[in-house]
Amino acid sequence: MAIFIMNEAGYKYLTRSPNGEVGRYLTIVGAKLKYLAKYQAGYKTGALRSSINYRITADSRGLVALIGSDNRVALMHHQGTRPHIIAARRAKTLRFYSHGRIVYAKVVHHPGTRPNRYLTDNLRKVI
Repeated sequence: MAIFIMNEAGYKYLTRSPNGEVGRYLTIVGAKLKYLAKYQAGYKTGALRSSINYRITADSRGLVALIGSDNRVALMHHQGTRPHIIAARRAKTLRFYSHGRIVYAKVVHHPGTRPNRYLTDNLRKVI
């Protein structure tokens, strides 16, 4: 007959420490997801791509890998946008490039964008 006696400190290290088995696994998965998300994300200016990061943190559920971006266009890029109007606020006109030329306009009717789910598409690949 065997009696199991739980080692509380060892269990906490295993499941709650970034250096334990769970933490090391989440670090590997988080790094892979970050790499795949950066590869799939848009790279027109590179700002979104360079802002994608990850970190391992602990909360009430245990260790959690947080992967994302603090870039203000990240959610719009990921979820897409509906058609919308862009109007000049601080200046009289908007200035942008269209077909290699500089264009000035007071109002632009943006057609919207399709979603690029660079995080959720790649989540299936790493898990």
